Amino acid sequence: MKSKRPMIRNRKKKTELLTAYNEDMNEIGVFERSVVHYNGLWHKVVQCWIVDDSDPKDIRIYLQRRSFEKKSNPGRYDISAGGHVEAGESVENAMLREIREETGLILKAHDITEIGTFREISGKDCEFAHIFVCFMSVPPFSPGEEVIYMVSANADEFKSLSEGIVNEITVIPAIKTGLMTEEAFTVNPANFCNHESFVKVVYPYLKKKF
Repeated sequence: MKSKRPMIRNRKKKTELLTAYNEDMNEIGVFERSVVHYNGLWHKVVQCWIVDDSDPKDIRIYLQRRSFEKKSNPGRYDISAGGHVEAGESVENAMLREIREETGLILKAHDITEIGTFREISGKDCEFAHIFVCFMSVPPFSPGEEVIYMVSANADEFKSLSEGIVNEITVIPAIKTGLMTEEAFTVNPANFCNHESFVKVVYPYLKKKF
């Protein structure tokens, strides 16, 4: 008698549940992520800007290049790490989780510092962002499937790009393999996600600190 092979079922991706809020940031319920976005409900996200402060004359921030498989902003340069705060999850744990999933860095709570909050609206996407920074020189990045690679940009130049003062800046690969050791890349309004939180929260914090 032939033994029966176990039936292999397709694993469904875990449904992401988010806590929704009104404009006063009072909870109004827990819904699937798609419902929250479709209805333009306020929800919490986390952003971490990883900063290399080893050279005070050239403070650099790390950006990720988003996978081209992402539904939103495929292939664009973005914050070092960021994402949604899931229902029942603390802001701090959400930040550490996103950093691990996107950059491969396994950090502890004392490695990151929350420096402020910021409300961002993009179309029907209404986000209440908790902003973190992490200071690290030459981070041992090992990006997950959502990220192609990491680069670093001069903080002053990135601010100018974010404000539209310049149309393009040069960034340096953070993970140097093969030909990338001699390459530099360019970031412009067409290929990066412009977050007001950098100009309004992160940059002032860095200038005050340095």
